[in-house]
Amino acid sequence: MPSEVLLVQGTSIRISETTVDVLDPTPLPTFASLDCIAREIQYQGGTTPEIDTTTLCSTAKEFRLGLEDSGTMTVTGHWKQGNPAHAVIRTASRDKQPRLIEVTFEDGSIFRALALVSQRSWSAAVDGVVSATYNFRLTGETEEVDPSGA
Repeated sequence: MPSEVLLVQGTSIRISETTVDVLDPTPLPTFASLDCIAREIQYQGGTTPEIDTTTLCSTAKEFRLGLEDSGTMTVTGHWKQGNPAHAVIRTASRDKQPRLIEVTFEDGSIFRALALVSQRSWSAAVDGVVSATYNFRLTGETEEVDPSGA
């Protein structure tokens, strides 16, 4: 049986140009593409707090899980002032309002989240290009769309 993999080439990432407060806005906002400045996308799911529900009559520790934390996303790539996505991220960093981020994979599956820009940074070294790191705090629920309907 062949390995099941998802190739990175063909992955696309975009961010809404305007503030969005729901995962499926109507009408759809316009988006800026990060495809030509992004080199790596890293999603780090958040942790769910454990709530201790142990009582005096418990025979072992008991727990319930709290609200889900949607986590963070980091996009690393190139710093380019004239890029439309870079401009959207800069504006979102200033206005502190959520934008919709969509990652579409080569198989057609989609990851969506509302994101706040928590940090932007750049780095420059001799004999290289100016690189960028964009950190996003995901807020609310995330959505994963499987094109097969599974």
